[in-house]
Amino acid sequence: MKKNFKDMSSASISMPSFVINKQEPAPSAMILVVDDNAWNRETLVKLLMEKGIQVVSAENGMKALELIGANNFSLVLLDAKMPKFNGVEVLKKARISFTPLELPIIMMTARGEAKDIIAALELGANDYITKPIDFPIAFARIQTHLLLNKSFREIEELKQNLGDKNEKLETANRRLNRDLEAAAAIQQAQLPDDLPTFPGVNFAWIFEPHEKLAGDMLHVFPIGTTKVGFFVLDVSGHGAPAALLSVTVSRHITGLQGEAGNKLLEKPQKILASLNQKFTMDNMGDNFFTIAYCVLDLTTLELIYCLAGHPGMIYLPKGSNPTVLDKPAIPIGLFDDSVYSEEKLQLHDGDRLVLYSDGIIEAVDPEKQSFGKDNLKNSLHKSIDAKLPKSFKQVMKDVKDWCKPGRPADDLTILGIEINKNK
Repeated sequence: MKKNFKDMSSASISMPSFVINKQEPAPSAMILVVDDNAWNRETLVKLLMEKGIQVVSAENGMKALELIGANNFSLVLLDAKMPKFNGVEVLKKARISFTPLELPIIMMTARGEAKDIIAALELGANDYITKPIDFPIAFARIQTHLLLNKSFREIEELKQNLGDKNEKLETANRRLNRDLEAAAAIQQAQLPDDLPTFPGVNFAWIFEPHEKLAGDMLHVFPIGTTKVGFFVLDVSGHGAPAALLSVTVSRHITGLQGEAGNKLLEKPQKILASLNQKFTMDNMGDNFFTIAYCVLDLTTLELIYCLAGHPGMIYLPKGSNPTVLDKPAIPIGLFDDSVYSEEKLQLHDGDRLVLYSDGIIEAVDPEKQSFGKDNLKNSLHKSIDAKLPKSFKQVMKDVKDWCKPGRPADDLTILGIEINKNK
């Protein structure tokens, strides 16, 4: 079966029609590097070849489309800004014939160009890297998409060769498990290992996937110099689709950082509304996600938060009993006209606030009784004198003990903040 690029002409550029030849998957990865800057292009080609990857390069968008039409690339590294026929136009044309699974495309863009990043992701880019390129980080992302593309190709090949599918499927499953383990390690690396530090404010988190890849994700990030944003999100379902979506959403949010994007990031209601417009079930493969999104003013300690179908946060005021900050709302992606509203909370010295995924409260005992919010509040309260990391470990122990002899059936994620003016 052949694929054709459709509508390959524009008002200003006369373009030939390309036919994509069906070829067997390459024995090793083959990457197309597209950049009009010769030094950038040749440097990236050299570094990738040193990693044992076959590399083809193109100096402009027209040449890139010719090569995509004639070859069977595993991945494309595409410069967003090129004269005449730029990277975004190449992306549009490529996505007519290739899905993100069939041909991963990673955009290369200048640091801080939030609008370009958002536009590329909306048009079907798998990921992005910023210039100047930090090659070790860029290569880790490239590896993730190469692994997933490799598994996708193998599974598609198995579908076409039903005669010997059993033997090949077992081999592919073992290989897929290895690939998933590698992808899980890379997904783990996306979590904030080195939490940003803020005077008088401590953060801590704990994250345990139910399977190799998780649908949960969390992040903590500065918004300008006086505010900090943080969130926990939970994608419906399990496995690679949920994990890819969770990472995509997280990177979309944190990718907005910059002078223009900060104006959106500091408004929880607006950021959730924008997510709901971008991530619909039509383009998420029938997935949706819940999220608790918060912004803390480091000067006034005023917290603004917004929930989208996510479990209510646990507020532990110093010297008082914990309470649940619940605000019912529709998860992201279910309905185009969903409405989200902000709430405010004034924090004080010694206060704690805990965000978590529903895997915590929905863990069940042998009698199918849920752990629930009351047990979570009690667990957090009895460890109130411990530091946040130790308190969260106690919660995890309580949840797992609750499930014995079974185990929790979902990802377990906790993210917390403590106000400590003495530090």
